[in-house]
Amino acid sequence: MDDLKRRASILQGDKSTWITPSCLTELLQLKTRYPLAPLVVGSTFIGPPVNLTGSFYPVIISPVRVPELSIVHFAEKGITIGAACSLAMVRSILSEAVSQLPEDKNKIFRVILQQLAGKHIRSEASLGGSILSGSSSWELNPILAVGNCTFNLASNDKRRQVTLKQLLFDESGTAALRAEEILLSINVPFSKKGEYVSAFRQLQRWGSTTPVDIAAMKVILKEGTDLIANMNIYYGGTESACMFAKRVGELLVHRHWNEAMLDEACKLVLEEVPIQESALMGMMENEKTLTISFLFKFYLQVSKELKKTIHFPQNYVRDIRCAKYASRNKNSFKASQHGSSNGFHVDHNNEFNHLPENENGQSVSYKAYGLQTIVEEEFNDAEDTSAVDGELFLALVTSSRHRAKIISIHKEDALKLPGVIDIITTADVPGLNNSDLFAEYEVKYIGQAICAVVANTQSHANQAASRVRVQYEEQEPAVLSIQDSIKHNSFFEPVRKMECGNVEEAFKSADHILEGEDYIGGLDDLHLEPQTVLVIPRLDEDEVEVVITTKDPASIQAAVASALNVPSDCILCCAEKSRGLEHSHAATQAAITAVAAYNSGQVVSSVIEQTVKLPVFRSQPAFFGKYKVGCMDDGRIIALDVSYYCNAGHRPDESFKVLTTSLLSAQNAYSIPNTRCSVTACRTNLPAKLFCDGYGFAQAALLAEIWIDAVANRCGVSPEKVQYMNLHREHSETPFKQEFDATNLLGCWDECLEKSSYLQRRTAGRKTNKHCTWKKRGFAIIPAMFPAGFIGDYITQVC
Repeated sequence: MDDLKRRASILQGDKSTWITPSCLTELLQLKTRYPLAPLVVGSTFIGPPVNLTGSFYPVIISPVRVPELSIVHFAEKGITIGAACSLAMVRSILSEAVSQLPEDKNKIFRVILQQLAGKHIRSEASLGGSILSGSSSWELNPILAVGNCTFNLASNDKRRQVTLKQLLFDESGTAALRAEEILLSINVPFSKKGEYVSAFRQLQRWGSTTPVDIAAMKVILKEGTDLIANMNIYYGGTESACMFAKRVGELLVHRHWNEAMLDEACKLVLEEVPIQESALMGMMENEKTLTISFLFKFYLQVSKELKKTIHFPQNYVRDIRCAKYASRNKNSFKASQHGSSNGFHVDHNNEFNHLPENENGQSVSYKAYGLQTIVEEEFNDAEDTSAVDGELFLALVTSSRHRAKIISIHKEDALKLPGVIDIITTADVPGLNNSDLFAEYEVKYIGQAICAVVANTQSHANQAASRVRVQYEEQEPAVLSIQDSIKHNSFFEPVRKMECGNVEEAFKSADHILEGEDYIGGLDDLHLEPQTVLVIPRLDEDEVEVVITTKDPASIQAAVASALNVPSDCILCCAEKSRGLEHSHAATQAAITAVAAYNSGQVVSSVIEQTVKLPVFRSQPAFFGKYKVGCMDDGRIIALDVSYYCNAGHRPDESFKVLTTSLLSAQNAYSIPNTRCSVTACRTNLPAKLFCDGYGFAQAALLAEIWIDAVANRCGVSPEKVQYMNLHREHSETPFKQEFDATNLLGCWDECLEKSSYLQRRTAGRKTNKHCTWKKRGFAIIPAMFPAGFIGDYITQVC
């Protein structure tokens, strides 16, 4: 047994070799021989790429049997923790240290404990892997850098000690980690008196382990004063694993810790910390706000601690609002536990609910609601054990460029792999290459299908698809946003317009003319299930059977028939209705799979995993709206000119129908006598936008409420007064000449005001806001008027 422990363990696979050294000497020798081989302890960093993208490493080293990488040592200046220790072990070690050390010495330990990852990640990920992976999602790097932690590095011929700051930001490059070096352990020093350390992170959702933004900050004040002796600020998150705001710390030295310092620090941080230029309009502002808010929170925390230790003159504190806020919210910066919301409803008049004849007017639950809200779904692996004999599997090769010419497609390496049957391109499509099933001469967006690999297993197909090499020639410009589309005049024709009354004359007689714009970002629709298509060719009967999950089997049948150049009645579409594929997305995948099945004469299954579906197959379009509204002094609107722009992607598809709904809903429930509205589908180098909640009405209604609110602010009246004044009344008519009775609209408005106690609750909210630094309560009433059904026939169906 001792001999086995002293010997290295080697596992040889088809593509990779797994080596487990038994001592540090063997590990350093292996790292010298294979400098690019990753060291794996928890596999939380290299595991996902291997499973999701099919990438692999020829040699993988597992150092779990090397004792030097799992040490824990308490020293006079701090704690040394081995790089192979799991984050769960780190949590246990630091928790014990916090309970035994005085508060002045354990500040950095408490900050690390607050920012450690979720429970599952803590059990799997190692400390060293969390630091050296280079991933922007690891929040430890900024904290360890601000805590001045040192790293013990070792190679076959040398050992050295560097700080994380030197490792990441050394301009000379001498301190950078070499390929043959490994991280042995990390020294976490004790905090000193006069040090103030904090870290903050913003998550996309509670319970998520991937933060959007991270900040770690430390300031050292001169003893007995509020003068800054040293200040370090580090940011991390979406852009990089760690970013050092060096200039901010240098310029704030010897400054007093007050509001003037905070104002200067905010300006310097915005100048030095880069914000993603590619971010959407709303996200860029959100990034800036987050960056400043972290610094503001740190300022409040330090100010609160200073008041305990330093006596200031009564007139010293200039930031009264911040001081009051900090005193009112003593626990505002403690880690909070967010549980799920719970509620119940008690009906005191339900004694006769069990009798069918007395159910009217009682709170009786509809029996089908339970079946509709409790859903059971089965998720099958891509390697379906119930696959029929001879079934083949398909994997797509997609574009990695927004806009480029295809110079060549290198398929030789992929065809040499075991299990590969064929590679399908546009030349193999017997019918029409409608909607660009395969890109032929150029790609128009990232994720566009270029070819498809057919193999005997899904893993072989995925592996071969990753071996196909496509040579591109970049083209300019790549139009990605609505603003780019407007700049380059990249639109789909026709531009739809609707006009009633004399808009220009009405603007001349208006007391006020207001102009503005609003941007509504796009959304990704997330489902857990993969998208699956099964195509069964029946060549002896001149038929093709398509088994698919879709809401629009007619489009599936038409797309497959067009791709195969056969009559539609030769395509049998067996559809299962669920929250699955949406319209043309399903049609594209089904047509590609049908071409592969038709050419091979065998059953072909196509499984698009979630990693492919997110960037390629489903998203909601972004909207951009401009308005010009003319009103009188009392709030009555007499003229309206609005324009909507929709990011349609590389082809219009459903965007024209969505924009038509926006066009017809431009006024929402308001009667404007003089109206002009235009809607434009923007041509961009993005996937087609086929899915839209509300089908365009929600976006138009939101913009309508924005110009209603602008009119209310200009005229000095309440928004609900402007809303009520401009509602349709009695026998009214829409701009598209539809007559209707608006009696129910006004009755609904009055009833909502009464039953919601709108005026009383609005008054109470305003009273609360007067006593708060920031507005915390709001109450609004918003009318909505839209027709039943949708312009898209496949959506108008009973659920």
